[in-house]
Amino acid sequence: MDQFKIIKRALETTWRYRALWLFGALVALTAGGRNGGGGGGSNVSLPGPESQFPGIDVPGPPVWLIFVVIGAIILLALIFGVLSAIVRYVSGNALIQMVNEREETGTEVGIKRGFRMGWSRAAWRFFLIDLVLYLPAISLFIVGLLISAAPLLLWVTRRQVLGIVGTVVTIGLFFLLLLISIGASIVLNLLRHFFLRQAALEDAPVFNAIKEGFGLVRRHLGDVALMGLLMFGLGIVYTVVTLPVFVLLLIAALIAGGSAGVLVGGLASLVFQGAVPWIVGGLTALPLFIIIVGLPGLFISGVYEVFKSTSWTLTFRELTALDAVLMAEKKEEEEKETAAAKEKDQEDDREM
Repeated sequence: MDQFKIIKRALETTWRYRALWLFGALVALTAGGRNGGGGGGSNVSLPGPESQFPGIDVPGPPVWLIFVVIGAIILLALIFGVLSAIVRYVSGNALIQMVNEREETGTEVGIKRGFRMGWSRAAWRFFLIDLVLYLPAISLFIVGLLISAAPLLLWVTRRQVLGIVGTVVTIGLFFLLLLISIGASIVLNLLRHFFLRQAALEDAPVFNAIKEGFGLVRRHLGDVALMGLLMFGLGIVYTVVTLPVFVLLLIAALIAGGSAGVLVGGLASLVFQGAVPWIVGGLTALPLFIIIVGLPGLFISGVYEVFKSTSWTLTFRELTALDAVLMAEKKEEEEKETAAAKEKDQEDDREM
């Protein structure tokens, strides 16, 4: 297999097939939503109702209302998670199907047709494949964490030496678990490309897709490993090239959004007091931040997602084509051996 030819073809497809960009952006947007951040504490004290209206006792919200708000937030988070998963799997399936259609017939379908292609049973199978792959992996990781932390129980003996030994063992086990987890994650993510394409392009059920995809990788392990290394290297190049771009966009957004936010917040402080000017300034800066950083970043990440998906789709097609050639050659050899055996039997019969 010519890996460099596949990468060149993927770059050409990514650049020319513009309808793929939207689906790549949706994959990048929904996949990026998996990483979240938490906020820390703050030393800023905003004036409450009692400071603005001294002498007036303002009651707090009832307990039932707090639970209702928490329940509503959890429900909205679940709805957002489900919708995000649907968009991610449908868009990922659309990328695979559209590239395969282009390779099969030379036809470049539009966005509407792409959504119809993505909205199929394969998208549901993508979710089930991820469930089969990552649910046991996460469970094993949690068990590994518990085993790694078990030596800390030596502190219960109240012997400092044993406690220190337990801590050292726990640290060693944790780093060993971390290395194993990184290796397992790399292998699973590599195999996943072939499982998904087996489900999408060969219409294979979940466990058949895993079985056949694993068999394809096993038969062409060298080609797959080399392709994985090339894609890893290209990922490093992508990070090195785009990181300065994102930093410049972030600086521009901070300057533009910060200036606008301070200006509008300052004007609002002439009329309002307390937290209102800060809120108005933040709401003014947020759209500028999204326009300057979010949209270009989403576009760049989306195009890169298109390239990655296209590269693995072309790799899958190339390997399945090689399999077909090998099977045809094997069948031809078996037919020749069968014909030779029959001819030999006929000669033996004539001699007798």
